[in-house]
Amino acid sequence: MITLPPPDVDRSPHPAGPAAAPPFAPPQPPRRSSGRRALAAAALVGLGAACGGVAGGLVARHDEPPAQAVAPTQSAPATPLAAGAAATAGELPVADLVSASLPAVVSIDVTTPGGAGAGSGFIITPDGAIVTNAHVVANATSISVTFHDGSTAPAKVVGIDQTDDLAVVDVDRTDLPTLHWGTSADLAVGQPVVAIGNALALTGGPSATEGIISATNRSIDANNGEHLAHLLQTDAAINPGNSGGPLLALDGSVVGINSAGATTGQNIGFAIAADTAQPLVEQLARGETVTRAFLGVGTQAVTPDLAARTGLEVDHGLVVVDVAPDSGAADAGLQPGDVITAIDGTATDRQDALRDAISSAGVGATVHLTVDRNGTTMDLTATLSSHTA
Repeated sequence: MITLPPPDVDRSPHPAGPAAAPPFAPPQPPRRSSGRRALAAAALVGLGAACGGVAGGLVARHDEPPAQAVAPTQSAPATPLAAGAAATAGELPVADLVSASLPAVVSIDVTTPGGAGAGSGFIITPDGAIVTNAHVVANATSISVTFHDGSTAPAKVVGIDQTDDLAVVDVDRTDLPTLHWGTSADLAVGQPVVAIGNALALTGGPSATEGIISATNRSIDANNGEHLAHLLQTDAAINPGNSGGPLLALDGSVVGINSAGATTGQNIGFAIAADTAQPLVEQLARGETVTRAFLGVGTQAVTPDLAARTGLEVDHGLVVVDVAPDSGAADAGLQPGDVITAIDGTATDRQDALRDAISSAGVGATVHLTVDRNGTTMDLTATLSSHTA
């Protein structure tokens, strides 16, 4: 089991630069070399954040030694449902679920200025809208989608949201099979799920793994600087190439989008929760830009040890590391060294609390910040501006 310490510095409310590399990495996906599918050293490298991305820092370098062997994926033990026990109303035996869902899952191959990579996606409209991860198609110069019947089609990016690692691509096809959204709000730890995707870009198309929901509402920091929050954790095996594929409940609904894996553990994967993804995906599919509220501070969580080492007067809250020029934070008078202890009366002992409060307030809203400055408590008012994903 891995632990997940907070990053040293969190700058996600504004694009001020990445945090130190944490134990989650952007995908080291399968890549192609000399006309052959090269397995991107799944046996040699810790599984990184998602699992399907593209070249240019996301693909194994050409001078990496090739994998000597690829260990067979071991999915979770079969559940009573998969073993043939009577299913709850609306649930399918796993084999039937996979058979029914595979036609709507696609493999995605991309080329970029730095190389090539592979990922996954799933179809959400009969006329060719496909959901995947942003890191799978970001910076792609060409995108090719392979369907369940083996046919291929070029795709173009309709919308991309790198903050939440979501993208929608489109192919010129009609009458395609689709998957439907479920809800992630009611998922329980221990609930069976199935992940489908283009694992390792192996010949023959997407594969399936089975597991359970291991935890909900997880937050991770990938080593490409991305912070992903409110994720589902699963022990269904998620490997390079799986990124962008669906995580399915046993009724066949999409409850998550597979996006990340741990570098220091086994069977620890993460999916973007459907309730987070669906409204953003719908915006992207319409060609709209996802806009978020923006305070404009980089922060670091205060711990008693940090407070003692730096002479802070408080042992909790978020210390301001930097302030973006011309932002709501700058206009409010926030300064590096200030400690934000609350926003609109909600304690900010965790960085997620500040992010969530900013997101909930929305663009143009006024927020009230409780701040400690050298032992003096201050109340500052900031107006949130906007930035695009």
